[in-house]
Amino acid sequence: MRRSLSLLFLVLMSAVGFAAKTAAADQKPSVLVEVATMNRERVVDRLTVYGAVEADPTASASVSFPRPGRISRVRVVSGQFVKRGEPLIELATDPSAAAAYQQALAAAEFARGELDRTESLAAQRLATRSQVAAARKNLADAQAALTAQRKLGAQRKLDTLTAPFDAVVMALSAQPGDRVQAGAPLMQLARAGALRARLGVEPEDASRVTVGMPVHLASVFGSGTADAKVSQVHGVVNPRTRLVDVVTLFGGAKAHGLMPGMQVRGEITLASERSWVVPRSAVLRDARGAYLFQVAGGHARRVAVKTGVQTKRLVSVSGPFDPRLAVVVQGNYELEDGMAVREQAK
Repeated sequence: MRRSLSLLFLVLMSAVGFAAKTAAADQKPSVLVEVATMNRERVVDRLTVYGAVEADPTASASVSFPRPGRISRVRVVSGQFVKRGEPLIELATDPSAAAAYQQALAAAEFARGELDRTESLAAQRLATRSQVAAARKNLADAQAALTAQRKLGAQRKLDTLTAPFDAVVMALSAQPGDRVQAGAPLMQLARAGALRARLGVEPEDASRVTVGMPVHLASVFGSGTADAKVSQVHGVVNPRTRLVDVVTLFGGAKAHGLMPGMQVRGEITLASERSWVVPRSAVLRDARGAYLFQVAGGHARRVAVKTGVQTKRLVSVSGPFDPRLAVVVQGNYELEDGMAVREQAK
């Protein structure tokens, strides 16, 4: 009897052990993960930089008088906005310029008289045709010299320089009483509305910026905005700012409330595309390249992907994934292909 009971006990213990082993074998390891859905949207990679608005030097001009003289009056100040035709500077004609005009006037009158006298002699056969031709040439030369003096305004005792277009006075180098030479620059005018922004980009980001990229500008301390495009990317570091200068052109209807000297923030659009996007934490990388895990039937499925435009939060991906399946965004470092997963409750 005791022997039968012992055998029965051994059989029961063996059955219990086998059942325990079978249950342990059925309980495969699983990982607690957090998932997110895939979305198809436009993802934009932007670079935020700062700089200042300045006048476009290609749309500026220096103004000067074509003859020497003395500055009698300055009607504007540096930084002032002027309308086309508005008086800027008054110049009293230099005595030497006035004398040159009087000489040219006298020479023309003398040449006219000489031609009349020579033609009269020729009518009496006392002068040759070549003498008449020479007199006519002298008159033409004298009249050309007189016309040039008049274009210079040498016949006027006082002359006024006016604005050639709507502009801002960027620099002024003339003062009342100054004597100036012909063609000497007196002030620098920047065409109104022709602006540019000089932005500073970190050297490591400069290679990502190219000419033609769109830029949205906004005043740091105000409400002014403008849409522009990158026109220049400098190839050296600015020794003053230790940044790489990036220049954007804008103006006219594109500028709203911006003016030279204002501090601005620029948003440079580096890339933009519409595609499937996932959180950046969903994409992993190893020797085989970029990949992510999707959850199908309670198991992780590894999918190789190619990444595109990235932002601080999202990354665009392409590959043989199923956009209907969720992607693992937390706990994916612990996963292997086919491993069981448990989704974290939200």
